[in-house]
Amino acid sequence: MKTDSGHWATKQENGSYHAIRLLLLLYRFGGKWLIMISLAPVLTYFFVKDGSARRASLQFLQQLHRFKAEQSPFKQRPGYWQSFKHFWHFALAALAKIDSWLGRIAQDSVVYGGSASFEQIRQSGKGAVLIGSHLGNIEVCRALVQTKYPVRINILAHTKHTAAFNRILKESNSAVDLNLIEVTELTPAVSVMLSECIERNELVVIVGDRISAQAPERAVWAEFLGKPAPFAVGPWILASLLQCPVYLMFCMKQAGGYNLMFEPFTEQLNLPRKQRLQVLTQVVQRYASELERVACQYPLQWFNFYDFWQLPKTTQQKEHLGEHSSN
Repeated sequence: MKTDSGHWATKQENGSYHAIRLLLLLYRFGGKWLIMISLAPVLTYFFVKDGSARRASLQFLQQLHRFKAEQSPFKQRPGYWQSFKHFWHFALAALAKIDSWLGRIAQDSVVYGGSASFEQIRQSGKGAVLIGSHLGNIEVCRALVQTKYPVRINILAHTKHTAAFNRILKESNSAVDLNLIEVTELTPAVSVMLSECIERNELVVIVGDRISAQAPERAVWAEFLGKPAPFAVGPWILASLLQCPVYLMFCMKQAGGYNLMFEPFTEQLNLPRKQRLQVLTQVVQRYASELERVACQYPLQWFNFYDFWQLPKTTQQKEHLGEHSSN
């Protein structure tokens, strides 16, 4: 299957501010069924129009199906119907973010399926790094946790291509404190700022499944669903600099509510200079294996709609030129 290998950060937010706002107003004041009726034609339009996202969806679902073989969650090779359902789950996840900040998700519908609970993390009295992903809905997790616990959660994010949605999220609830930190590269100033957050016993969230927007060639390859895929090194370098506990975090929608999973990763991540690449490779593979495990349980909640197993074309070209120049 032909897939696009452009960088994830170049994909623009689908839909204008006013179109997104109209849909969310319908949802907020018209109820679930009205938005479902309204969403169907809109989602169909984007499913047909966005060929690169559609191909990426099919690639992911089919790769997972091949990897799981007899244990696949799909009875047969996923096709366009399963891909459309994939898009549908993505749209519902966006609406769930609004629900969570409006207090529409009941705390008793949330279960902790990981080996650690958020209460345990909070009672440790330490700041920590939470490594998330675009699997599930970490925004819902943050809203649910901040509603229940007086803790500040700072998210490092690439927000430029979701500016309209983030704006609407704040408009939906004036009390929403997004704490989104736009970080394009890890600078000494950023490290100092985040160190201060950790010293105040705050939490820092960063996703580990997407390569750097500024330096995609700085990636470590790890096996994911039976194929090597590039993963970012930035989150792990940052975690080592902050010298604090590191947890993996997932927030997965399930029947009747959400499954919040916190998994202790390491009490402190050390990257010795002479063995940095070797240790980074081991660390990233551990993360990729955990990501793979959860993705196989919740395949339609995978929200990376680009060719996950390839570096961007520009990066591939640079590497190719580098090989020629060294010959």
